Amino acid sequence: MNNNATAIPHNYEACLTNNCPQREHCLRAWVWDNRKSSVQRYVVLNPDLTTSDGHCPFYCDDQPQRYALGFTNFQRRLYPDQYKQFMSACIARFGRNPYFMRRRGDTPMSPSEQAFIRSVLKQIGAPEDIDFDGFEERINWYGD
Repeated sequence: MNNNATAIPHNYEACLTNNCPQREHCLRAWVWDNRKSSVQRYVVLNPDLTTSDGHCPFYCDDQPQRYALGFTNFQRRLYPDQYKQFMSACIARFGRNPYFMRRRGDTPMSPSEQAFIRSVLKQIGAPEDIDFDGFEERINWYGD
């Protein structure tokens, strides 16, 4: 992985397990393998809870994923009642300010957040061709 070390989230858990078949593409292993000697402390996963069977619950793939940026166009494409239902469901999930940050594109949305939003759109009968304002590739540090 050719990621900039400054992008590592604060207190991100590193993995010490050496015999894991997923280690080569795991962000948590990458953090440990690329640790800096100048850093005094690292947060490390308990090796007793990691697995080496290829199904580790802490595995986070190092491949960039497609994050969505904003959905300001949704309001124009939905009926007022639909948009009210959509907004209520999203605010219940994300909170009021985080909802608006996602709507504007200030907070990129992970694949799981996109799936949630698409499920809400389906529930309210939104047009099938409705889409986010934009996309970008980024590392999904938490695999959500």
